[in-house]
Amino acid sequence: MVRVRFLVLWVMALLLGAGAAGAGPWPREAGRFFLSTTTTLGAANGWRPQQSEYYAEYGLRPRLTIGAALSTSWRFDYADLFLRWHPFDLPQGMTVGLTSGVRYVPYSIARYQPFVAVEAGRGMALGDGNLWTQAGVRLYAARVPWGTELATDWNTQIGYARGRWLVIMTATHFRSRQVAITRLRPALGLRLMSRFRLVAEAVIPPDGRVEALRLGLWSEF
Repeated sequence: MVRVRFLVLWVMALLLGAGAAGAGPWPREAGRFFLSTTTTLGAANGWRPQQSEYYAEYGLRPRLTIGAALSTSWRFDYADLFLRWHPFDLPQGMTVGLTSGVRYVPYSIARYQPFVAVEAGRGMALGDGNLWTQAGVRLYAARVPWGTELATDWNTQIGYARGRWLVIMTATHFRSRQVAITRLRPALGLRLMSRFRLVAEAVIPPDGRVEALRLGLWSEF
């Protein structure tokens, strides 16, 4: 039973800790979409594609955004559905988002994993570009035969956009009762047209080796 429990938690850690970088805590303008698709190339897999992720947000109202995410590998890994609410306006380019949703993991003992999240960010003009910082935490609850397992997914990020270029540095930390996973995720983006941006991200564990590369295409309209 202990071995099965550890396996379940480990699979949860891989799934929850490997999610695509979302659009952050910023309010989505009503009627506007944000879409992204990301392919992960794993070093252990000979730098061949091992996972594909799809992410979408839509501004329902000025303070309310609906979103969804989907991940596939050699099978269907998970799907998310969520709502993010921005309860009030803040000064000096600051924002706060409160999220509630559920993750569906078809091959897990806990197929439905509700989650809540809180994120905060601030954007500001810097030179000819824009600088932003953000941080957030997502809490997952999984109902399993031996009780309820909780897991947290933390992230902090700083980014700078100027002209066609985008530079991002993100740190993530996933923790459950038995597993802790920390990753540094530097990324570089290039605007291709007015609506599209190509983003390349490295996934680096504490030992400094690059364990994966992620290639994404972002679009906003």
